[in-house]
Amino acid sequence: MIDPLRTPGAGLQPPEISARTPRPPQAQPAGTEARSFQDFLADAITEVRQLQNEADTTIKQVVSGEIKDVSEAMIAVEKADVSFQTMMTVRNKVMTAYEEIMRMQI
Repeated sequence: MIDPLRTPGAGLQPPEISARTPRPPQAQPAGTEARSFQDFLADAITEVRQLQNEADTTIKQVVSGEIKDVSEAMIAVEKADVSFQTMMTVRNKVMTAYEEIMRMQI
C-alpha cells in the first residue's frame, strides 16, 4: 500500500497554481446577452429619472386633489429618494476609484 503523505510529488501542487490557470470563457445561457457597464449605468439612471417623474406626478395629483391618500405620494417620494441616494453612492465610489487610479505611479 502506498502512503500518499510519504510518496514524493503526491499532492504537492498548491491550489493557487490551479486557480491561476486561465479558464475558458463560460457559455452564457440561451436568451441572455452580455451587457456592457455603460448599458447598465444608462438603465440605472433612466430608472432613477423615471422614479423621480413618478414622484413629481404623484405630488401634483395630491395637490390637485386627484389622490386623497397622501401615503402614496410619500412612498413614491421615498422610492425616488432611495434610488437617487443609491445612484450618488455608486457615483462617489466610481469617482474614488478613478482618483485612486490616477494617483498610481507608473
